[in-house]
Amino acid sequence: MTIKFNTKKFERDLNKSLNKVLQDKVEQIKIKNEVESRGDSMKLLNDVEKEFLKIILDSEHVDYNYKGADEKFPEYIYRQRKKLFSILEECGYIASYSVFVDGFWEATLTPLGINYFDKEEKYRMMNERSMGNINISTLNANGSNINFGNVFDSNFNITSSYEKISKQISEEAEEKDKEELQEILNEVKDYVDNIIDTKTVGKNTSLFNKIGKHVEKYKWFYQTLTNLVGNAVITAMGTK
Repeated sequence: MTIKFNTKKFERDLNKSLNKVLQDKVEQIKIKNEVESRGDSMKLLNDVEKEFLKIILDSEHVDYNYKGADEKFPEYIYRQRKKLFSILEECGYIASYSVFVDGFWEATLTPLGINYFDKEEKYRMMNERSMGNINISTLNANGSNINFGNVFDSNFNITSSYEKISKQISEEAEEKDKEELQEILNEVKDYVDNIIDTKTVGKNTSLFNKIGKHVEKYKWFYQTLTNLVGNAVITAMGTK
């Protein structure tokens, strides 16, 4: 049986996947650095975040585990609830959370989160003594490239990923495909190195075409390479 591979569709899907990864990672880093900019001690919440935390604390719970329905949130909070959960988690007030498609959520609060309003004034005084600064530069999109400035504190070990993929090729790929998969991996390495060096994500249609030849047989190869490129972007963003 002959499988016809749609290269254009593959590239569109890959671009969508990468864009989603980039958007999520950029949002995570923005939240992390925005929270860190609130000082080295306990993090103060703004009015919207405090209203969000109050609704959580007023919800059904057993010990530290809270749950509720999205309908309890005012519209202005409902539209940004995932971001607000992430902010509270980054602040250390939520240990973990889940937002479900059926309109419900669950969250495990920390003691700091449960006692936030009892200690808010103390936090405020601590922050006044220890406010710090952080440098976040602008993210610019221009045509088919994405250019990044400096966002600090990114932690990815890309080198070990190459070694793992190379080993997986050796162990799992068919003998006739091993050489080409390794060549593609080496080309991806050069592509990733260029992203990190130039802080620019450029198009490389020929590379994606080569990957696409193997997407049906070696889906793990496509998935790991996509993650490699996404991680490279975050590493570039974290380079001073």
